[in-house]
Amino acid sequence: MGGLGLLATTQAQRDETLVSTSGRSGFFLASLVEFSDIQGESTTSVGGGMAFIAGDFFFGGYGLGVTRYSDLFDGDVDRLKMGHGGIWLGYAVPQHRVLHGFASLKIGWGGVNVTFDSGGVDAEESLFLLNPEGGLELNVFRWFRVAGAVGYRFVRGLDEGAAFTNEDFSSMTWSLSFRIGGFGRARWRE
Repeated sequence: MGGLGLLATTQAQRDETLVSTSGRSGFFLASLVEFSDIQGESTTSVGGGMAFIAGDFFFGGYGLGVTRYSDLFDGDVDRLKMGHGGIWLGYAVPQHRVLHGFASLKIGWGGVNVTFDSGGVDAEESLFLLNPEGGLELNVFRWFRVAGAVGYRFVRGLDEGAAFTNEDFSSMTWSLSFRIGGFGRARWRE
């Protein structure tokens, strides 16, 4: 009789795994605001993203852009535009808590366009970037979350002979995100 009880207990337990310890699934749409520096001057990028949730992970895409009218690069720039978009990967745990941590990585491609005052000469370059970040997410409602993060934008691919370099656009980032969607509910396995 004791053997049957042990057998029943053993069969009722499930394996714990690193991935998908919960049955959570869903999606969200996000508005993104990112603060950073370009050549030592503060800039604000705006954009959006969409991601699918699978367990504690999310994966999707994003896009960000900035247009700046100022004197950058020795005071001869009239307008600077930078845009990039790509893959957005992340991990958030424990999502069921009102305030919880998350980490994400944006892997993007895009371009920089600079219009100079002196003669209207344009410079245009393609770029590749990685932006790892970590932050906190607040569950305001079941369908609405606010997230803040700190990261670093690594830019590569700009021609070093141009009027700007990779280092001009590589910078610490601070971001704010408003996420709306169906975040799913944790259905913990017994």
